[in-house]
Amino acid sequence: MRNSIPGNRDLIKAMNRNLLLNILRREGRLSRTQLTEVSGLSVGAVSQITTELIEENWVFESGEGDYTGGRRQVFLRLNADAGYALGLKLMETRVVCAITSFEAAVLYYQEFPLGSDHSPAGIARALADIVDAAINAAGLPRKSFFGVGVGVAGVINPHEGVVHYSPFFGWRDVPLAGMLQQHLGLPVTIENDVNTLTLSEHLFGAGRHQRNFIVITVGRGVGMGMVLHGQLYQGERGGAGELGHNIIDLERARRSVELGSIETLASDPAILAAMAADGLPAGTLNDVVQAAANGSAVAREALRRSGELVGVALAGVVNILAPSLVIISGEGVTAGDFRLGPMLEALRRYTFNGLLDHVEVIVEAADDRAWARGAATLVLNRVFASPLMHVEPLV
Repeated sequence: MRNSIPGNRDLIKAMNRNLLLNILRREGRLSRTQLTEVSGLSVGAVSQITTELIEENWVFESGEGDYTGGRRQVFLRLNADAGYALGLKLMETRVVCAITSFEAAVLYYQEFPLGSDHSPAGIARALADIVDAAINAAGLPRKSFFGVGVGVAGVINPHEGVVHYSPFFGWRDVPLAGMLQQHLGLPVTIENDVNTLTLSEHLFGAGRHQRNFIVITVGRGVGMGMVLHGQLYQGERGGAGELGHNIIDLERARRSVELGSIETLASDPAILAAMAADGLPAGTLNDVVQAAANGSAVAREALRRSGELVGVALAGVVNILAPSLVIISGEGVTAGDFRLGPMLEALRRYTFNGLLDHVEVIVEAADDRAWARGAATLVLNRVFASPLMHVEPLV
């Protein structure tokens, strides 16, 4: 017996409206004829819904196509000023903030210091002050904001708005979203920071046409986000994708579990520790890269080993998930070929026969601006969510 979804006329119309909005999000601009072809909806349904979307300022007409005989096709695209999203990435001593348009273009960006009160209540107050300052500085009406998104390192349950564990602040089971929402009077969504970057790629980046892809981030830590069957995979209570905490060295792990983890052995701090162990302390990853460029064998080996270990871990992920796209991101990719070369070589060597043949691999550095934009995408995701999805959906 064929499964069916109970519904009514209003629900079906909402689903069709959502479908057209998401097609325009993915494709940029299309004519009504193209929307009809891509969506599979009737000409009448597309005409009625797009007319309403234009009247409600969600969509606007953006010029005509080339004349090919008959009536010229008029293109439609999302109205970038339909509403705005504010994103925050919370770190130990600072917060980066971005305000984006409806199309996720960054309209405002600023870094703010974080005060000394790192209690949940203190952080919630500080974030609320930052949001107020950003909205005022951007000169945009508060009522035009869809909400606020917050990216946080750690184990996050986005469905409940709870930080189950924060490595920066030592929090356990903190309902940060609700606390911040009480201050702001705006909807607040929180998520693991790597998932915000993954969501940004899914809605507006290289993954917007892919149903199965992964994002690996390399920097202070080693993280992973997964989009499977068109959905951001978060785990039952959040916490999915903690690639950096997988064990890759059993001998070290027997002494202390984290000593044998990918993050301990292959992150940026691991590279700096390797340099210091050889009596060549370096302040930043850029210092190590410069030393490698100047011929330092120690620096080159530290970068090589880091890249190789991440590549081995990445090969394991490809062997399990067989995605169509792998995006390697984070601040650590700025190390360039000294790190990326061994990483990609290990990926090719240790991926099971044939699984990598049709996988596209993209390298994209992510700076603070990209992380803040990713947090804002949490808000936009709620706007583009299907009416059938009840909890933090993706289309």
